[in-house]
Formats: sequence, structure tokens, C-alpha cells
Amino acid sequence: MNTHSCTQPPTAVPDCPLEGDEKNLIDSMLSSIIRPDAVVEEIITGSRFIAVKAGGRMGLSSLLGAKPMDHEQNLTDQMTGKDVSEIACLIRKPSPFTISLGFAALNAGNTPDPKRVEPSNFPADDLIARLGKDKITGLVGEFPFVASLKNRVGTLHVFELRDIPGAVPRDQWEHMLGKLDVFAITGTALLTRSMAWFLSRAPQAKIVILGPTTPFSPSLFSHGADYLCGSVISDMEKVAHGIRAGLPFKKVKQNGGVIFTQWEKNAPVQTF
Repeated sequence: MNTHSCTQPPTAVPDCPLEGDEKNLIDSMLSSIIRPDAVVEEIITGSRFIAVKAGGRMGLSSLLGAKPMDHEQNLTDQMTGKDVSEIACLIRKPSPFTISLGFAALNAGNTPDPKRVEPSNFPADDLIARLGKDKITGLVGEFPFVASLKNRVGTLHVFELRDIPGAVPRDQWEHMLGKLDVFAITGTALLTRSMAWFLSRAPQAKIVILGPTTPFSPSLFSHGADYLCGSVISDMEKVAHGIRAGLPFKKVKQNGGVIFTQWEKNAPVQTF
């Protein structure tokens, strides 16, 4: 794997051009969309998430607070009726809102059939705890289970772009990442164009990618992931209502219509 062109730790807003490892990862994901010809039926935008309905399925992406710029105000209307592969290519654009829209489309093209998907028997934090028992574990993303996870693994190191108590200082990231046995990365690292950076800094670790933005993309396995823990939407109207209401994902899933599932490297693929 080539060294990512941005050698510094990632930032909250993608300020590096799409090149190096990050470009290779994105190109791989775009070229391996499972249902590239699925036609976009509707795009739902809230304050926290954006969703794309295509071919009878729904893909989600966090917005990380991004809002459409002036020239993007009509973008969602313009994209309706196009193939998911065309909209997913918006991932290459520099706008945070456009990147999120592109990943929602990519996820719509990759999501398994909710009627045939196998629900996970345990949540992502249980998987991390099992893999990280008595081991050095890292986590990117401020998940609600952080406090409990600290008591279930050997040592937990949190890598957070915002300044939060107990997080690994930015100037120590690369040193600490090289020591991890288990590394859990939020899927939103794709939105900030930092996923390839993280993957390349901890090649020795078992890597879990998790959260509602996580794509069920087989290309992530070839770039270092060992587990994908994401969400499959079984009731699009319930989830769309929660997105429009600006609910956090915890509330969206409480309303129903979300199936949590896990995909392990080299395991039988999900039913698409």
C-alpha cells in the first residue's frame, strides 16, 4: 500500500486532495458497487443524516454537520432518477455535503436484501470487546459504549478529532496506532477522507469498521478491514421519518426498521 499523500493525522474537514491511498480506496469502492444500475427514487435529508432510496433499498450516511452550499441547494432534486453509480461518484468532490450524498448512494447500491439478511447476534461493541479481551484496543469515534468498553478490553485508546478528555494526543497517534492489537474505526472516517490513513497506520491490528455510514463494500476487506458492522434498513418510511425529524441514530433505531448485521472477511457474503 502506498503512503497516503497527506502525512499528517486527519482533520475534521477533508483538506487534502483525493489522492494516494485514499483515492485508491475510493476508486476501488466505486468500481465494485454491487448494484450500480439501481435507480434513485428519493433522497431524504435531515440535519444529521442523508438517505438515498434506490431499487427498493435505502443507504444512509452521516452528514457530520454538513449543509449544502448555495450551488448545491437543488442537488438532491437533480440526482433523483439517476443510477446510484453516477451519484456515488460525488464522493470525489471536495464538498462535505456532496461526499455524504455520494456515500449514501454507494450504500444504497451495496446494502443487502433486508428480507434475507442475517441479523447480528451481538452488537459491534461486543465484537470489539471479544476481539480486544486483554489486548491493546483503539477506537476512532465517540460512541456511546466507550465507557463500558474500557472495562471489557485490556487497554482502550480513543482517537478523536475533537479535544475530549482521555483521548490520545494528536502528536502520538502514529506511534500508538502501530501498537494496537484491535482497531475499531467509525465509518464516518470515509467522509473525512481519513479511512485509508488509519488503515495504513495499523496494518498489524484486527480492524472493525462500524456505524450507520459503514458500506457493505467488499473492497474494504482488500484495504485492511476484517469486519464490517453496519445497518440494513428494513422499513424505509420509519427511518426516513426519523431522518427528516433530525433524530440521532440511537433514536432512529429505537423507532424500528433497522437491522444490525456484521460481515466478516472471508466469510460467506451477505445475500444481495
